Amino acid sequence: MNSRVLSAIPAASSLLLLLFAPTAGFSAVTQIPVFPGAAPSISYKVTVDGQPIFVYRHPTYNQFQWMDYARFTMNGKVRVTVETLVSERDVVTCYIRPLAYGIKPVIKGNSATFELDRPRDLVIFLNEEPRFQNTGLLLFAEPPEKNPPKLGDASVVNIMDYQVDNTGKTAETEKINKAIAEVSARPGGGTLYFPPGTYQTGTVVMQSNVTFYVAAGAVIRGTRKEKDYTAGPGIRNRSQFLFNNVQNAGLKGKGAIDIEGYPWLWHDFQPDLGDGKARSPEGLVFDPRNGIKGYIVNNSKNVTFEDLLLLRSAYWTITVTNTSGFTSRNIKVVNRKNQYHDDCYDFTGSSKHILVENGFAMTTDDTFAFYQTGSDEGLDDVVVKGFVNYTYTAGLILGYGQVPRATHVRLEDVHFISNQNKFAFMVQATSAYSTGRGTPYSSMPGLPGRGLMPKRPGPGAVAGLDDFRVVNSSFESDGGHIYIDGGDVPLTNFVFENCTFYRADRPGKLTGKRVGPILFKNVKMNGAVLKNIEQLKQAGYEVDVPVKFEP
Repeated sequence: MNSRVLSAIPAASSLLLLLFAPTAGFSAVTQIPVFPGAAPSISYKVTVDGQPIFVYRHPTYNQFQWMDYARFTMNGKVRVTVETLVSERDVVTCYIRPLAYGIKPVIKGNSATFELDRPRDLVIFLNEEPRFQNTGLLLFAEPPEKNPPKLGDASVVNIMDYQVDNTGKTAETEKINKAIAEVSARPGGGTLYFPPGTYQTGTVVMQSNVTFYVAAGAVIRGTRKEKDYTAGPGIRNRSQFLFNNVQNAGLKGKGAIDIEGYPWLWHDFQPDLGDGKARSPEGLVFDPRNGIKGYIVNNSKNVTFEDLLLLRSAYWTITVTNTSGFTSRNIKVVNRKNQYHDDCYDFTGSSKHILVENGFAMTTDDTFAFYQTGSDEGLDDVVVKGFVNYTYTAGLILGYGQVPRATHVRLEDVHFISNQNKFAFMVQATSAYSTGRGTPYSSMPGLPGRGLMPKRPGPGAVAGLDDFRVVNSSFESDGGHIYIDGGDVPLTNFVFENCTFYRADRPGKLTGKRVGPILFKNVKMNGAVLKNIEQLKQAGYEVDVPVKFEP
């Protein structure tokens, strides 16, 4: 039998007895209410503790490739069964990612069964290799919602009081923004509550002290029309949600926001007007870099995103600029494949005190991108904890346009399933990897359309990158792992601790003139404890910077 098949079958017969024993002792499972208009999957069936769970159909870029998804809440141990509906062929292989979770399925006929003892975000491949380009199922086993607001509470305002259409047939941008303004004007602000239904809107302008709450079974939908989207003062890009100069505000709820950005708002599908600005002579689409983004948080303080499912952004999904105190907790970002410029999180300017916790992202571009936007201060105190990354390009990238100053960055329990096109952790301070990109801030006056960068750090600025820690994280085989090209930029206090590196698809690189020792502490690479530079080179790394190893 194929070794990959054997790896998917537990060796101990005791697990089989446990798996098919009566369900006594397993705890409650709750189906998150399905939002209106959702199409059921034609590829998968999911049951949890015997209860059917709705599976959403999510074609990526054509009807032959899909990445469907399912959501439920759990409180304790549960048993999950995933059944394939694609053909009459039995399941031969089942890969459940991240590998770090150690989930072992039992295959029987056309299904695979496994147990979960805690909430997890998973990517499951039945009869497919675990690669970004292949079809699969996203499974979000979520914790119950904590202290959700209730209609009737003094601080909660029902959007239906504004006579909006909740069938999704009419764009209600004006009424929604009026409601936000009025809730903000109340003493202490409040929560604007969207009960189950469909709400169509253009740009939503958030204001201070307002929580925009999308209840389970509700979906906010974009209008698909560019004219319905606006930009704030001094902001170049238009967006679906705009937080500009606000504080103590957020988006929350177990519902969904579907911008429907792809294909309707994506530049590859915009017409060529014959002015020579849309396409090159050979038909390549010029990147306008002014497309409609998902969620812009600019010059703000204490903004929180929590529990939502964010679908189909057209361009960068969440952009945080010059903001202090941004929290993203239990947010699932599901974009479409083969759609560049759909970064999940972009942190820019003088942003600090950022926490991204218990999240998931499927993007074609970068999951986390740090950019310089002309600020002298840069980024500080960025923490990512409990995150599953499934992307085509890079997991975390600094550079590829503008290298920022960034300090005190910590990735903990972050799992890179795929970064097929580039690397999980990438610092590009020269144009060696991508010609014309990644020029460091210290020598570059600016690029048209990307903002100006200072020629040198201003007074009190922290130059370069310092104090980066990657802890208890895993790097799988679909893509590269580490690419650091520091150029002339100082890189100091970089640590990889208690991490597992599987065999990479492409060689890594560690280079730069001012890179301090990179520490690998209790790291496993290709199944062995990493103890010396020779092991790095055997794993395909180019190394010409100081490195250290600790058990």
